[in-house]
Amino acid sequence: MNASTEATPNSGQDRPLRVFLVCTGVDRYRGGFETFARECFDGLCGTPGLDIQLIKGSGGDRPGEQRVWCLLRSTPLARFLAWSTRRSGYAVEQFTSLLPVARRIRAQRPDIVFLSDESLLRRLYRYRKWIGVPFRLLFSNGAPYAGPFPTADHVHQVTPHGVEIALQRGETRMRQTMVPYGIAVPEGDPAAIDPALVQRVRRQLRLPLDRKIVLSVGWISSFHKRMDYVISEVAALPPPRPLLVLLGRMDRRSAQIVRLGNQLLGPDGFRALSVPHQEVTAYYQAADVFALASLTEGFGRVYAEAMIEGLPCIVHDDPVMRYVLAEEGTYADLSQKGALTRRLAELLDRPRSAQEMIRRRQSVRDRFAWKVLAPAYLQMFRACLHDRSLAAS
Repeated sequence: MNASTEATPNSGQDRPLRVFLVCTGVDRYRGGFETFARECFDGLCGTPGLDIQLIKGSGGDRPGEQRVWCLLRSTPLARFLAWSTRRSGYAVEQFTSLLPVARRIRAQRPDIVFLSDESLLRRLYRYRKWIGVPFRLLFSNGAPYAGPFPTADHVHQVTPHGVEIALQRGETRMRQTMVPYGIAVPEGDPAAIDPALVQRVRRQLRLPLDRKIVLSVGWISSFHKRMDYVISEVAALPPPRPLLVLLGRMDRRSAQIVRLGNQLLGPDGFRALSVPHQEVTAYYQAADVFALASLTEGFGRVYAEAMIEGLPCIVHDDPVMRYVLAEEGTYADLSQKGALTRRLAELLDRPRSAQEMIRRRQSVRDRFAWKVLAPAYLQMFRACLHDRSLAAS
C-alpha cells in the first residue's frame, strides 16, 4: 500500500489540527525524549489551530493528557522480559505500548502522531493499514539518527546539522523540517546574579561556600559523556582546584567513574550523584562553570539549561554545539588532552558577571523559548500533513 494514495487527514475540514504527542516514559523518566515531550506539550498547549494530546504511560488523565497501559521499563516484569529476550526494558515498554496506542489512534483519529521513539515508529508504520484510519507519522529525530527515514512521513530535525547529515544519507530536503527543541525559559534574570542567593543555595546543597565549582550534567559514564575525561582535566589544574560535581543517571558503568574521581580528586574535591530533575536547577545556580566533554550531541538541552541560569559553558567544538550555544559558548577540541584544563583555568579566573549571565539567558529566550517557536512547530505539523513525498508502505 502506498501511503500517498490514502486520504489526507483533516482534508477539507476547518478544525484545529489534531496531534498525538506519544511518549510512554514522560514524567516518570528524565531522558531527553521524556523532557522534550513534557515541555513540548506544555509549550504548545493552547496554540491557536492546534489540538495537541499527550499520550503517556503513567500518571493521571489531566486535560489534554491520556494514559495508555504499557509495561514501564523499570518494573520487575519488564526487566524480566528484557533479560529473557535479551532486549532492554525500554524495548519492552515500547513493544507493549503498541496496541494501546493503536486503539487510541483508531478511536480518536488524530491527523498526526508525533514521537521520538524509533521502535514504536516502525511498528505504527508497519501496522498503519491494520489500524484503519488515516494519520501521518512525524518522527522527532533528537537522538539523532543519520537517516534515511523510510518509516516516517516527515522528519523533525532539531539542528541544521541533522538536516545535512540526513541529506548525505539520501533523505530528501522536503521530507525534513528543522525546528529546534523548545525550552521553558523562566521570566526575569538568572537568580544566581545575586551572590546572597548563591550562598543560600550552596548551604542547602552542602556545597563549599568559598570554593569554585565545576558542574557537568549527563550520564555518569566514560561512554558518550566522557566523564572520565572531565575528571582528568580538572585534576590537571593547579591547586587550589575547584570542586567537580557530576549530576546524572548512574548505572553499573558509573562505579569506575566514581573510583576515578575519588582517586584523582579525593572525596573533598569530587561528587557524583543523581537527583530529581527539579533539583538540578539549584546545582546550576551554585556552580561557576558548566563543562560537558561529549564529542557529539543531538541537541544538548543541558547547554541551554546551564545558560538559562547564566553559566558559562565549555563544550567540544562541533556544529551542533555551535548552533545551540552560538556566540555564548566556550569552544575547544575536547578530544585532546589538556584542552578542557586550559579553558577551565581561563574561566575560573574570571569573576561572575551579572551582565554576561543575563545575556546568556536572553540568548536562550530569543532563540528557543516556546512562545518564539510555537508558530514554527505548527507550520511543521502542516508540512507533515500535506507532504505528498511519502515512502511506500
